[in-house]
Amino acid sequence: MNTNLTKEMVENIQIDHGIIYENYGEENQRLIGPTRGGGNFKVERTYRNIEYDGTKGKTKGLTTVDDENASLTVKTLNASMDTFARKLPGAKITRNTTTQKIIKIEAGELGLLKDEDYIKNVTLFGQKVGGNFVKITIRNALDENGLDFSAVQKAEGEIELAYNAHHEYSDNKIEPIYSIEDIENLDLEEV
Repeated sequence: MNTNLTKEMVENIQIDHGIIYENYGEENQRLIGPTRGGGNFKVERTYRNIEYDGTKGKTKGLTTVDDENASLTVKTLNASMDTFARKLPGAKITRNTTTQKIIKIEAGELGLLKDEDYIKNVTLFGQKVGGNFVKITIRNALDENGLDFSAVQKAEGEIELAYNAHHEYSDNKIEPIYSIEDIENLDLEEV
């Protein structure tokens, strides 16, 4: 079998690890790092085929998207209090008298999460052979997978961050929960 690759195909090969930020482009932009194993972006959709009397099967033009979800997962070695707090949405970081950070959830804080508990965006940049970057962003992100952290001899503690995008409930605007962009001339020093 002959595989004829085009220059465009080769230039669009994504290489190496990605760079991941929380709140990219915002005042509180935060690099997630160091990471291990790269980042994984996933979109899941539920499709429904409208059935009618006499149908012979799936019919073109009668397929609807019932729901769509997006997630971005990465493992970090950054065992900071900020990372632990991200794994426990609603948690706040406070300081005790010795300035050590402690994650604390008040007894009355369990329940419905507040707008400030959501991360405005989580953005992954991945470089391609041709020099461009793929930029993937999920919006209104929240890690709902709980906290799982182990300290193991002759190994580093990995914390999996599994961000899920959330739809806005406002009827006045419909914002996409994710975007995928091709970026030219990205200055890694600025990122």
